[in-house]
Amino acid sequence: MVYYFTAKTTTSTNNELSDFTLDGYEDENTITTHIIYMGKDKFENDPLIKNSNPKNIWFHVDNHSSAHLYLQLTQEQILEWKSFDNFKIDEYLLLQICQLTKSNSIKGNKLNNISICYTPVENLYTDGSMDTGTVTFKNNKQVKRYNIAKRDNSIINKLNKTKIEKSTEEFLKEQDLFNRELMNERKRLERESKELEKQYSNQKLKNSDPYGDLFTKENLENSSNDRRKENWDEDDFW
Repeated sequence: MVYYFTAKTTTSTNNELSDFTLDGYEDENTITTHIIYMGKDKFENDPLIKNSNPKNIWFHVDNHSSAHLYLQLTQEQILEWKSFDNFKIDEYLLLQICQLTKSNSIKGNKLNNISICYTPVENLYTDGSMDTGTVTFKNNKQVKRYNIAKRDNSIINKLNKTKIEKSTEEFLKEQDLFNRELMNERKRLERESKELEKQYSNQKLKNSDPYGDLFTKENLENSSNDRRKENWDEDDFW
């Protein structure tokens, strides 16, 4: 089984009317939802690692046993991905995920000042020789850490209220659909890019020879004396 949680972040609006909004009212346009998921137990780790998008972000309590949590990235985030070094997670979202990760560690949940490590799924390594649920990193430089001073029950309780459970088969289908849609979108963007390059190349050629269109085969034939009517008049030129 796979557990899903929904975290929310709010982007502040800096418009002239923001000072006049009613207390407790939130503009829906400023709220962004984020999907977090984790396996029910360590036996779910392998299918989640193998079938999650490589750019999704994996979380774990550093140096302690804990559940493996994942942040599902959006199509836009993946398509705009340049590197993990340049990838930024909203600070409050990061806090929520790390608090949830801490709460899903038997030992880590009881400790203060613990570190949560996170890295893209593509940086995880596991094979048949390792214990069930165990992973390591391909590149330790691609691992970031976030310190949690202590448990924040208000954050954890809020996230737990959004918790839903799905079968592993449902997870696999959703990830497969997401990845296929992502591939189609990437192909569409590539086609658009090639079309823009073609237009740019044609425009560049046209700018280098602004009179080039006047000497196309069709225009030359239309202006040829051989194509004039027998009763043509000189006034046709004026």
